[in-house]
Amino acid sequence: MRYRDINKSRDRGPREFKSHVVEKKGNIMLVAKREVVSTHPMNSIKNVARLMKENDFRRIPIVDAGTNRLEGLGVAIDILDFLGGGEKYNIILKDYKGNFLSAINCPINKIMAKALCVEQTAEVEDVLDIMMRKHTSAIPVVDNVEDKKVVAIVTERDVLPAGEGFSIPVKEVMQRDCITSSLGMKLLDVSRIMVRNRLRRLPVIREDKLIGIITVFDVLKFIGYGKFHKLEDPVDVEKTLGERVENIMEEEVITVRKDQDIAEVCNLIKETGFGGFPVVEDGRLEGIITTSDIIRSMYSKGEI
Repeated sequence: MRYRDINKSRDRGPREFKSHVVEKKGNIMLVAKREVVSTHPMNSIKNVARLMKENDFRRIPIVDAGTNRLEGLGVAIDILDFLGGGEKYNIILKDYKGNFLSAINCPINKIMAKALCVEQTAEVEDVLDIMMRKHTSAIPVVDNVEDKKVVAIVTERDVLPAGEGFSIPVKEVMQRDCITSSLGMKLLDVSRIMVRNRLRRLPVIREDKLIGIITVFDVLKFIGYGKFHKLEDPVDVEKTLGERVENIMEEEVITVRKDQDIAEVCNLIKETGFGGFPVVEDGRLEGIITTSDIIRSMYSKGEI
């Protein structure tokens, strides 16, 4: 297990707390990304999984190739559901007779999600409200609700507060009862846990000590375009889903402490692109903190 401890390098002693948060009043286009990574409905599930991994996006708008009209969303956790984690796996058995190779090359519109969207005239407050109520991390921005031409996308990171300090420690925001994985847990079990609980990452522990982490992208990389790309026999697919977590997990983990100000976590999210971090004290897992946790906490307190 290798910790990348960012805490010591950031310990600069007492400092004046200054903060800047995203204002709730203001047009969403002030913070939304105008360069949108999207794909078309007939692109394969395998290719969309790769596109997500290459761009570090868990939600990708599915648009009409000619008009750029929003058709739906490709969601990483839904792909995981399809590849063996949940109910969508039945599509492989029913429509593709268990042929995994055919299934991962089927079009993304087979499993794409209905897309929530906002018009480009929406306020930041409107988007924050949708994110909190619908538990979504990314919302496409369209020109209007009739044409639904995608002009931008706004993610949790875009509305994440930034500053030197908020005087709010990690322990007040983190999830204490986080779901974890063991070294010996099978990939199929991890997938089902992620799908059932809509989780993007699971800390891997041994005797309450953090020893690694496994993310939805680790699983997708392994089963979406790793060993499976050569397999056609459904028996072989099931065997590969029996792979143990210890063989695919990430051993180098960035962690935070429960006494840290969440402003440092916000900065870390923007620096690394990671959406969450285990909270560790003396190697022992104390909880986990995510982008959603921070936004939800500050939103409920009226800080955003």
